[in-house]
Amino acid sequence: MIDRMGLMKKLSFVNLGCTKNLVDGESMAAFMVANGCEMTGDPAEAQIIVVNTCTFIKEATEEAIQTIVEMAAHKAGNCETLVVSGCFSQRHRSEASTKLPEVDLWVGVDSWREELGQFLGSSKKASSFQRVLSEPRHVQHLKISEGCSHRCTYCIIPSIRGNFHSRPVSEIIEEARWLYKEGVRELIIVSQDTSYYGRDIGTTLANLLNELIAKTKFSWIRMMYLHPSFVDDELLDVVAKNPRICPYFDIPLQHISSNILKAMKRKPDSKGTRNVVKKIRDKVPDAAIRTSFISGFPGETEVDHKELLGFIEESRFDRLGVFPFSPEDGTPAAKIHGRPRNATVTRRCSEIMELQSSISCSVAESRVGLHIPVIIDRVSDDPDYSYEARSRYDAPEVDG
Repeated sequence: MIDRMGLMKKLSFVNLGCTKNLVDGESMAAFMVANGCEMTGDPAEAQIIVVNTCTFIKEATEEAIQTIVEMAAHKAGNCETLVVSGCFSQRHRSEASTKLPEVDLWVGVDSWREELGQFLGSSKKASSFQRVLSEPRHVQHLKISEGCSHRCTYCIIPSIRGNFHSRPVSEIIEEARWLYKEGVRELIIVSQDTSYYGRDIGTTLANLLNELIAKTKFSWIRMMYLHPSFVDDELLDVVAKNPRICPYFDIPLQHISSNILKAMKRKPDSKGTRNVVKKIRDKVPDAAIRTSFISGFPGETEVDHKELLGFIEESRFDRLGVFPFSPEDGTPAAKIHGRPRNATVTRRCSEIMELQSSISCSVAESRVGLHIPVIIDRVSDDPDYSYEARSRYDAPEVDG
């Protein structure tokens, strides 16, 4: 896209939300560069600013609106076009377009190529996997599917992203090889439900991992966003047998009370969830398990909370996060009565994190004195240390 001076118009991207959204933003940026834009990291320099948004919970929606307003201020300077893409745009564009008139173009999650192509006056395609990679370049995410076919009562994602559909194995391998050539050494596989991969096209995540091991040279391959219902023996055997696959299980469990799990439409039940954790520990003894829970779901009693605390204490997760329930418009859970008081939820979240803090500290202390391989992420800002690095048990950004 050329300005009046015959120069490429500068483009700045602001990516919000999860790593899956980040991959989408990188793909959009590559498409726009292929159609004549020039990237800049400074929004103040850009003629085109794209805000790639999230709307998973209330806080994400508020962040999206705040960022849009902040970027709109650049229209008093160089910015000529403000574009909003991603989940917030998909979900709210009809109402937000009147409340945020400074936005020039709203782009959907499925139709962004057509909409951006029309805006740019061109539809020259980047390759199906080309992206403008974010830093640090040596660790990148690869999205293996889109959408979700589960209907957890608290989650808005299926209504935004549609039903689950897997990418073909050959396409994933092609993108993975391109990433390796770009200097990537740690590949992180992501999707809305990574463990469900392939079940709609006659394959499995375990088969995909075997293909990646055989056909790529990444030092580490990590999985994120696993569903407990689909962490099966086949997957665990592949992880246990391949040292290049990080023994790292990011597996949001959401709760342990069968009553709450049933209200969430979240499987398996309490017994099944405990069995999944035990199976991981048995088959992959050096596994690190990261999980997250929702506190304050409608109907959660003090008994349910105490059961969750007991489960956390016995399971000794390496990493754990807890989130207060966020009632999202359009989800069944938003209509369920019996939400605990805010003060009660705050106290329960604090108790969970206080317990987990002592567990995480104990797990870390158990590794003191061990010699383990690490990946160096960056030169340290702390003068007492040369580098910042991570082990196979630590995912970037989310882990300490």
